[in-house]
Order: sequence, then structure tokens, then C-alpha cells
Amino acid sequence: MTSPDQTQAPARHPGFPIHRVWIGLALLVALAYLFGLGGDHIPRNGDELVYANIARLTAASGHWLPLQSAWDFMRNTKPPLLFWQAMVAGGWGDHWTLLNLRLPSVAYTWGITLMVALLTWKTTRNADTANTAVTAVQRSRHALSMGAIAALVYLSFFTTYRYGRPFLTSAPETFWLFGVFFALAWSPARLLASAWAFPLLAGIAVGIGCLYKSFVMVVPVGFGLALCYQAVGARALPWQIFRPGILKDGVKVAVICALGLGIFGLWFALDPLPGEVWREFVVGENAGKMNSSKGYLKSAFGGGGILVILTGYFSNALFLLPLSVGCFVAAWRSYRQRRGTAQTISDAEKIMWLWLLALALVFMLPTQRSTRYLIPAMPALAIVMALYWQRIGRIWFSLTLAVCMIGLLAMGLIGYGAVRATQDPWILSPLFWVFVSGAALACGAGIVKKNWTRPLAALSAFSVLFALAWVTNPFNGELGRFKPETNALLKGQTVQVPSNFNGHFERYEFIIPGAKIVEYFAAQPVDYADVEGLFKNSRYVLVQRRIGQAPCTACRIIDERWDLRSRQDENDGFMAALKTPETYWYAREYLVEPLP
Repeated sequence: MTSPDQTQAPARHPGFPIHRVWIGLALLVALAYLFGLGGDHIPRNGDELVYANIARLTAASGHWLPLQSAWDFMRNTKPPLLFWQAMVAGGWGDHWTLLNLRLPSVAYTWGITLMVALLTWKTTRNADTANTAVTAVQRSRHALSMGAIAALVYLSFFTTYRYGRPFLTSAPETFWLFGVFFALAWSPARLLASAWAFPLLAGIAVGIGCLYKSFVMVVPVGFGLALCYQAVGARALPWQIFRPGILKDGVKVAVICALGLGIFGLWFALDPLPGEVWREFVVGENAGKMNSSKGYLKSAFGGGGILVILTGYFSNALFLLPLSVGCFVAAWRSYRQRRGTAQTISDAEKIMWLWLLALALVFMLPTQRSTRYLIPAMPALAIVMALYWQRIGRIWFSLTLAVCMIGLLAMGLIGYGAVRATQDPWILSPLFWVFVSGAALACGAGIVKKNWTRPLAALSAFSVLFALAWVTNPFNGELGRFKPETNALLKGQTVQVPSNFNGHFERYEFIIPGAKIVEYFAAQPVDYADVEGLFKNSRYVLVQRRIGQAPCTACRIIDERWDLRSRQDENDGFMAALKTPETYWYAREYLVEPLP
């Protein structure tokens, strides 16, 4: 039985096809994930460039294994399936562009979004059947609307946008691991009773997910499945382990985990250097995260401790943070109202909560904790937020709109910095300013006007993400490139480039393709002083400078381009971003050579 207040009431105007509007908006946002996808300045994690380096060098070797890298200590940093995906997408180096490398990630993200929409649609539709006051057409339209809203929520999470587009592991691993719980929630009674079909398919999916991320993922998945077999299949409390069928269910979970580990183990069987895989990946990348010089308890309750995980789902939502908090508040209130009654939540919703719980509990254990570890459960959070959409207090929607309004104003400030930096008032289309100002005004209107609050909140977070993509997009084009004749000049030539993070130099493989890239460390590239010293090692050097500053004294400028700064100096502070956005966000990069 499902609680009758589980979803919102159907639309008051059944003749208006509002469900088509929501579906159209969800499709539009999904397609917007392609905007600027091949650019150098999309939200991403620096590890993307590390992985791109490993994939490129492995492809250049002409072999699938062993993995190759520019660093001896960072070769087997992730399982091979991620790099094989890039090698195939990049045509083994023949079509090595950021767009080609990232397209598979977007395809995976679209697949996850479809699962989110479908499960929300089915769960809402089944809940609405208890309401006899509405027609079948109204129930169907309402369920379709909520499925589309769930898709919008998932696509508007900052972690989805940041890790679901670049060449990283999050989208593929989330697809395969969340897919197991999606299937279980779609048909819980049949799949939990399955003797071999579901355990076999689930084990394969878990194994593929592990080959993208790590063998460690069998732990949260196995724990989550055990909770599902216990709470949903047997209708028992977690500690009631002495029950009929516990052995059979335990064997199924063990088979799924063993099969997942077995598929992951193919890496050791296929790699010519299995000892290096063990030393670098198993011991270095995984076992090392259980060690702490401070001691376990200090690391657990100090900075970077379990609080990171406890608040991780909220911070992963970022611009939807207030709404995600409101969802948990609404769920807790609903739970208290159901206590002592025959009402309960649906099995599908229960499975989503169990997956959220399992992932969080497991990743409280390592001494190295990150909100990124919770990304595979973010689709479950999007579904739950959609299911509680009408029971979340309006105050949380208003706070979300206020946060998004601040985000939009920040995007306007960054755009203003671009105008001041380039001295080009038309660097951004007038439509950009109309979009940012219109979206900010809409957020304000949603705070004031009650009937607009929820619909506008569903769109507000992605408007900030899209504004971010739009404001940086000019620097992905001609402004951020060297002239074609410059690229032709540098083919086969050694070029020294600034780098302030592992793999940061790899970006220049896409900016000046065909050149021999050599990095030099510059914590703040705009402040690097010893340019003349770099000429001892090569003729061509890339130097970054603040606007108006000369790159060097005894050198000749061959070409220049605009770049967005990364890892700004903390001494600049927040006020620098407000007072001088042109120098805080932007820099000039010069290709120089020594004077004759």
C-alpha cells in the first residue's frame, strides 16, 4: 500500500497538456548538455586530463594493455574500461578531440536520466491509482509530468553537469551501478524472487561498473542489495537476520558480488604486468584510502571527516541544495505521520532510500572521503525529490530560487569581466544578457508569486549551469586558439607549457595538436618569472600574464590567445572577483621565443 499523499494532485486544468511542456523542457535540457561540450572551459575535475593522457599514450602504444602514462606513479590509476572507451571514441588517436572523448559520457548521462524519468513515472502512476477522484487520463499526464521533473532535477545537479559530461568515470559507473537498483525498483517482487537471472545480470552490471571505477564498488552495492532483500523482499527489519530464506538471499548477494569481482579480475588476467596493477591500483589507489597519519578517529571527526559524507548529497546538488534538504525534511515528516498506521511507502521508493543509505554508510569508513563517492546514488535522490515534490515546503523552493538568483548574478559578473578584459562589448551575444537578467527576474518572481514557485524552481538550477556554459563559450572558440599558421609552425616542435596540477599540461594536446608538449610547474602561471631560463631547454614557450603585463623582456611574441585562469591565488580573495573580474577570471597566454 502506498501513502495517498505520496505525489501531488493532478493539474486543475486537465485539458491543457502540461505534461508535454515538461517533457519538452526535459528534452531541451538534455540536449543542452551538448552545448560547449568540446571546449576547454567546461566544469570538470582536473583528473580528466590525467585520464586523457593515459588514454592517449596507451592508444599510441598500439596495445590495449598495459596502460601507459607520462608518470611512472600514475599509470593504473583507474581500471582499463574507461581508457578503452576513450581509445575507441578517439579512433586510436586519429580523431583525438575533447568532443569525441566526452560524447560517451553524455550518452551514459542521458541513459541515467531516462531511468530516472521512467521510474518516477511508474511509481507516481501506481500511487495515483489509489485516488479515485481523478481520471485515468489525468493520472497518466500527472505521472508523465513528474517523470520529466525528475529528469530536470537530475540534470540540474551540479555533480551531474560537472562529472556527467567530461571524460571521467562518474557517468559510466553510475549507469551500471544505479541500473541494478533501477531494475530492482521497477519490478521488485519478481526480481527479488529470481533464482538466477537477476543475480547473473546484476553481477555482470556490477562487474562492468567496477571495470570503470574500482572493485571496491561491490561493497556498497552488495550492502544495498542485502538491505533490499531484507527490507523489501522479506519485509523484515535489518537486524532480523534469523528468518526463513536468509541463506538463499545471502547466496544471491554473494553471487552478484563474486561475479562482479570476477569480471573486474579480468584486468589481472589480461594485463601483461599484473604485479604493477596490484601495487599501483589495489594497494596505492584503494588500500591507501584506509590509512591516515592522524589516526582513524581524528580523520573521521576532523576536517574532511564523516561530515563530508553526511552532507554530501546536499552539496552535490549545489544550486538545488535547499530543495534537497527540504526533501529530507518532508520525508521525515511523512514517516512520522505514517507511524502507527497501515500506510507505507512504495517498494520502489524504499529501494531508492536504501541505495542512498548504503552508499553513504560504506563511504564513511575510508579515511579519505569525498562527495564524489556518492554520485552513483544521485539519480535516486532525484527520484525521491520528485516523489515528494508537493510535500516539500514552499520555503525550500524559495531558498533554491534565491540561491539560483545569486548564481545568475555571478554569471553576469563573469560576463562583465569578459567585456572589460577583451574591451569588446559584443564578446557575448545580447541574448546572453537577456537570458541572465530574465532568468534572475524569473527567480525573483517565483519567490513572490506562490503559483510560480515550484515550476520556476525546477528550471532555475539549470539556467545557472547553462549561463556558465554560455559565458565561457567564446573562449572555447577563436579567442582561445592560436592562429592556424601558428599550429602549423609548432607541429613536431617542443613547446614548454605552464602546469599547476597533475596532467594540466595535457590540455595543450588539444590546443596545439601535433606539438611536443613539455610542462614546467607554475603554481600561479600569471606570476611565473624565470621565462628566460626556460629558453635553455626549448625555443618555444607559452607564458601567461595578467591583462596589460608583458610576457617577458628578452623575447619575441609569436602569437597570443585568451585563457580562463584556474586555481587562483587565495590572497586575491572574494573581493578581487568583484572588483577586478577581468584579471581574476581571465589571462593572456603568449607563445614566445628568445630574441635573436
